[in-house]
Amino acid sequence: MKAGAGCHGFTAKTNRFGVILGGSIGHFIEWYEWSIYGLLAGVFASQMFPSESSTASLIATYSVFAIGFAGRPIGAFILSPMADKYGRRSLLSITILMAGCGSLMIGLCPTYERIGIFAPAVIVAARLLQGFSSGGEFQIAVTFLNEHARKDRRALSASAQMVSIGLSVLVATAVAAATSWLFAKDVLAAWGWRLPFLLGALMSLYGLYVRRGLAETPAFEKSSASRADSLIEIVSSAGKYPREAFVVFVVQMNSVQFYLWLIFLPTYANLVGGLDRWEGFVGNIVATAAYCIAVPIFAGLSDRFGRKPFLIASAACFFLFTYPLLSSLIGDLGFWTFLLVSLVGTLFISLNNAVIGTLFAELFPTEVRTSGIGIPYAVSAAIFGGTAPMAATWLHQSGGPLFISAYVMAICAVTLVTHLLITPETRARPLG
Repeated sequence: MKAGAGCHGFTAKTNRFGVILGGSIGHFIEWYEWSIYGLLAGVFASQMFPSESSTASLIATYSVFAIGFAGRPIGAFILSPMADKYGRRSLLSITILMAGCGSLMIGLCPTYERIGIFAPAVIVAARLLQGFSSGGEFQIAVTFLNEHARKDRRALSASAQMVSIGLSVLVATAVAAATSWLFAKDVLAAWGWRLPFLLGALMSLYGLYVRRGLAETPAFEKSSASRADSLIEIVSSAGKYPREAFVVFVVQMNSVQFYLWLIFLPTYANLVGGLDRWEGFVGNIVATAAYCIAVPIFAGLSDRFGRKPFLIASAACFFLFTYPLLSSLIGDLGFWTFLLVSLVGTLFISLNNAVIGTLFAELFPTEVRTSGIGIPYAVSAAIFGGTAPMAATWLHQSGGPLFISAYVMAICAVTLVTHLLITPETRARPLG
């Protein structure tokens, strides 16, 4: 085996697998850590954010969930230009290590009863660190995967990253369900909820090990002649693509649907329909498995038919069906009703998520690709994605599913106009 070949040097097939695993594993671990926080927020809220009202404690916990997204734009502004200047591979190792440190801080943090205001302060710091890491992870990983992929299978190859999101939520939901089932409620509230966070920290170490042997992308290596000399010049160059940045921002607004369905829905069904929390987790597992199957199928089809049809279809479906789906969860809710709502919404999400990573990569040239994607992506994620569970809780208190649906429909209306009038079809674009 040649020097430097590492674990990917045996065959082309092995190399492709190594690239896909290395590019997507960080996203898997980071999304596991973010998801487990959202899924178990209702369990540890009263320990870290005590209040006379359980709803107030939950809102405070989800507020910190949103605060974590405030770190994303900072991470995007700092880490994205570094990836455009120094390479995709080295930055991928840095992001996964920071994410694991944040999970470890949450898992070991003492309660409010023991250290007072320092408890929520530690949680906030951990979430900001994870947010900073995520501010670089997505665009660097999606750029890495797309630049390594064949032109005619770009979306299919890069869909591994979006599938990793589904797998991470699937694993996080399964871990949350198993933890809730194995431990009595008092044990779960006392210390059982910490174990999933510590598991996330261990997984980040494995991800760091995997990424050490990755090769740099061919497109980045060929771009040395046109590469900017400074990080400031890279950010300035990325500013020359305002239309493309706007498309990224609008597409990322639709992360609201992702967080509502794959993170918040079990908690919402428990609040409005009395669905047992464990049944909600099980339903989410089934729906997320469907997501993992649907995403590569839709991605492969988009390599043949284009990106825009799937983006438009997703926004149109949510615009038409969000209210009927959410309103069906109110009342004496049964498991099968919840499962149907979860499955339908998850398939709508799959239409969008199957193509967005490749769409983003195809919008920008190599020398500013991660910066062009990362900055508008992170800003939009901070505004819309991170606030989704908290906003849904507040909107439900204000007006029930109608208010939540109106919020989603407004996002979908802006998205549809953008795709019809501004978003280009990028399927045939080269990445070199």
